[in-house]
Amino acid sequence: MTQRSAQEGRPALSRDAIVETATALIEKDGLAAFTMRSLGRELGVSAMAVYGYFESRSDVLTAVLERFMTMMDTDPVPGEYWDDTLRRIMTSIYTEELAHPELASIEVAPGTGNEGLARHTERIVALHLDQGMPVPVLKRAWAMVDAFLAGFTDNAIKERAIANLPGGAHAPSLDHRSALWEEIVMDAHSDEAFACGIEIIIEGIRALAAPDPCDWRTPR
Repeated sequence: MTQRSAQEGRPALSRDAIVETATALIEKDGLAAFTMRSLGRELGVSAMAVYGYFESRSDVLTAVLERFMTMMDTDPVPGEYWDDTLRRIMTSIYTEELAHPELASIEVAPGTGNEGLARHTERIVALHLDQGMPVPVLKRAWAMVDAFLAGFTDNAIKERAIANLPGGAHAPSLDHRSALWEEIVMDAHSDEAFACGIEIIIEGIRALAAPDPCDWRTPR
């Protein structure tokens, strides 16, 4: 098969086409297997052709991560109260990262240009500021939300990966005390536990803001 015939039906090479193909390739083969050579092969071009659009593998991964973040529901909803906004955004991030664990595992190297990532963060911060959440409260709330999302989602992804392995399901213990311990721990990263964690954070924010009535909402 000639190179020309191999490229028939493929989209014209562009940054968008490269990012779209890289995203699909990472989800199919895993992040560890992703290289500029494998990306070029999937696109039907040489790795050097890809370097004409991106300086490095890290630059491609940054673009893939930026694209992934646009899938998350972070747009303002007129009239929405801050707690509903928090539930919606946190649940969207959690759901997308669990559905796309290979994309969620991408880490941007220090010093890498990440304007898209900054815009994603800025959009969420601006949303809550526009709702009227005081800056001191938002600073502490952000720390809680960020730590909870990162830790919970990472552990939930790992637990699901282990459960999907042959023999990965944990056999129940016959000992009553061990069985109770396992029941408590094994449910620690369920969807229900995540939703419960959000409610605890919301109550924590209310406590931080007291005596403010926390009547913050997106302008109509």
